[in-house]
Amino acid sequence: MSSSTCNNLLRVFKKKSRKSHQQPSSSSAENEPSHYQHGIPGIPTDGKVVLLMNSSNGAQIYLIGTLHGSKQSAETVKKVIDYVRPNVVAVELCEKRAMGAMNKQPDKDTWYKLFRKSIKAPGGLSMMIYMFMVSCRRRRLHAYGIIPGLEFKVAIEESSRVGASCFYFDQDINVTHEQLSKVPSFDLLWKAYCESRLSVHADLADEKYTRSSVREVSGKQKKRCPDIFKVIIEDRDKFMSINLRSFQGEVVAVVGLAHMDGIELLWKLAEEDDNCKLSFKSEIEGHSGQGGYTL
Repeated sequence: MSSSTCNNLLRVFKKKSRKSHQQPSSSSAENEPSHYQHGIPGIPTDGKVVLLMNSSNGAQIYLIGTLHGSKQSAETVKKVIDYVRPNVVAVELCEKRAMGAMNKQPDKDTWYKLFRKSIKAPGGLSMMIYMFMVSCRRRRLHAYGIIPGLEFKVAIEESSRVGASCFYFDQDINVTHEQLSKVPSFDLLWKAYCESRLSVHADLADEKYTRSSVREVSGKQKKRCPDIFKVIIEDRDKFMSINLRSFQGEVVAVVGLAHMDGIELLWKLAEEDDNCKLSFKSEIEGHSGQGGYTL
């Protein structure tokens, strides 16, 4: 292929690639969803369960957005896995968190142990306070009979029942904590204060939590504490999205509802990027076939 033709194709590819990676507005993201209808009987089509298609390897990802600790979310996870019978079940956990979730004995979490655990957190006093408040909130949930991460436990158990491989595809919790320790102290203290004021009963009202309501809350959190939002949501969205695209076959993936928008957007961008590369390859092969050129 002549150098001028090659350069022209490269310019076209770069232009398409830049366009595909432009951040769409929230309205366009809502009007042009990157998922397909899941088609699972008895499961609402309200956006909490979506089907993502990987055009590069043919994988089908049934992505479930959950309310952590909700029995209704756990039941949805069970129904989807039972219907799909996937070869892979992926959960929003790292290995350390998974071991903690499966072996946790909440009755042994005394205030003293929670305090001792928090002082081991990376960073300064503000990070210790934040970790202590998060641990206290989990203890409160257990006291009300709410099991944090119940839907993840169900997913792990169901994967074994249907003979699927189970993968923990979230970022290591130690990495997340290390990144959190570097955000401004005032933001961490504000986040700790917000954790302490969350109502236990209101948290588990599934009908109250929709994709749009969570999107609204996330927008406020991002505006108030952008550094914390980046660490807790955006960075992990990227990590999980990359891992999801490596799976093959039929996959059921379980994540918190706050991660749904980010993963879907990243999936859409990845699909556009793959299509752009495929188009570029076809153009090169077309020119090579016509003139017998090679790069």
